[in-house]
Amino acid sequence: MAEDTDTTPDLTRGVRLGDLPLDGVLAGALGTGDDAEQVLLTRYLDDDGETRLSALSGTCTHVGAPLAKGLRTGNLVRCPFHHACFDLRSGEALLAPAYEPLTRYDVEVSGQGEDAVVRVTGPSEEPAPGPDAATGAASGALHRVVVVGGGAAGFAAVERLRREGYDGELVLVSAEPHVPVDRTQLSKFYLAGAKPKDALPLLAEDWYAEHGVELRLGSEATVLDTAQKRLTVRAADGATTVLGYDALVLAPGSEPVRPDLPGFGRDEVHVLRTLADADALLAAVGDSPGSRRAVVLGAGFIGLEAAAVLREKGVDVSVVATSEVPLRRQMGEDVGRAVRAAHEAEGVAFVTGRAARWNDGVLELEDGTRAPADGRADLLVVGTGVAPRLDLAKSADLELADDEQGGGVLVDACGRTSAPGVWAAGDVASWPDATTGRRRRVEHWAQAQRQGAAAALAVLGRSGEEGLAEPAFFWTKQFSRQYRLAGDVPDLSGGEGSGSAEVDGSLADGDAVVRYRDAHGRVTAVAGVGRDLEVLRLEEELLRP
Repeated sequence: MAEDTDTTPDLTRGVRLGDLPLDGVLAGALGTGDDAEQVLLTRYLDDDGETRLSALSGTCTHVGAPLAKGLRTGNLVRCPFHHACFDLRSGEALLAPAYEPLTRYDVEVSGQGEDAVVRVTGPSEEPAPGPDAATGAASGALHRVVVVGGGAAGFAAVERLRREGYDGELVLVSAEPHVPVDRTQLSKFYLAGAKPKDALPLLAEDWYAEHGVELRLGSEATVLDTAQKRLTVRAADGATTVLGYDALVLAPGSEPVRPDLPGFGRDEVHVLRTLADADALLAAVGDSPGSRRAVVLGAGFIGLEAAAVLREKGVDVSVVATSEVPLRRQMGEDVGRAVRAAHEAEGVAFVTGRAARWNDGVLELEDGTRAPADGRADLLVVGTGVAPRLDLAKSADLELADDEQGGGVLVDACGRTSAPGVWAAGDVASWPDATTGRRRRVEHWAQAQRQGAAAALAVLGRSGEEGLAEPAFFWTKQFSRQYRLAGDVPDLSGGEGSGSAEVDGSLADGDAVVRYRDAHGRVTAVAGVGRDLEVLRLEEELLRP
């Protein structure tokens, strides 16, 4: 989107039809000035081959990215930041992490041919093209759908079921005591104080009541009987209820791995997964972060994001990991070294080794090294990965994938499990990757949402057999830089059969794209920093089937 409002056309005054690209978008505004609503004006071919005009709000409904800087393919536009996708005809959000539609505007045309003047007159009161009433399996056969899990996948399943017109009973069972929140904000912005608590819910609690969603918060699903189609739920007060269902979406997520080491049960040892975890960590940092010292165990995405935020708050931070290069397995040696250098430039210390015990404010390693090297820390943040919550799946004897496939619940491309009427999505699901076909569990927020939505469509009989055809997508914020990754990164260990990572540009300067190739030379993933549109284009050209 053009940042200079003097060169951004005022669409209320009109633009020439010939200035609208046939295969792109025209970024304009309703009026002038910094507060003018940004609008995308496009023309497209309808199903009858007729040229139509569309005017939609120009910022992504996820976090407000300018869609004019994204990528148009056919009648779709993809967000440059987090790869959400919208239909340019209706404004509908088709792909997570966005779920709210773009605002539609009325368009008037005066004159003939390419010299006709196109004006945007204001928000449209005409109903947007949307899904028909639920059909197929949902008509008569589905009286109650139960969704287990209040994370990304569970939320997306509930939201998509209602958006698609399913009007039967809908129950959301969540172990957390609050409505689903945007978990990605916790380590990136909430800890930093840049996002208030009331901005974290994905949808306000009123939405669930207004849409007839029964919330069972602070409740644990304990037994799944797939033969009788019954789910046993235990509330926080210990009371149990048995829910019958016609379809069930299993999306309980995962939980942080806590090493079984001496001292790791102490109050000053923290994990970061839930809102309660984030609040506990903020309380531990207190009102004088500049006087606090922290050790972060683990140099994966969550550990590094927590380290960056704590350091930005003034906390003295040491990161301990078994590898000298962080993120080597996830994003390769070059990206990992660049990320480490960025952290070190901000004063984060790195220590390599294996933890042995947490002892009176010191993390002692197996080789005798101590972190911090001098003095004591006030808190330890453990970011050593997560484990899928599989107890419920095992109680139902659902077929599980082997370790090479991620060890989760085995599902097809639509999320169907081995039990009729049961789907799985998110961290617990071993899903066939759209790019490589390899089964794997993807522990990424956007992909969990996409899987939840795909499962919802399958519940309603709308997905066919193709299922989810999107490459996995992830982003991480490391200080001022955001890295975006799409696809299935191959084994980068350097051994026989491993792949490679090719860097174009300067990772040190925050201006690069990385292509990941498997052992056969095929690009299976792309990543980038400072090159959002290029990553989008490569994702479109190389990763989609």
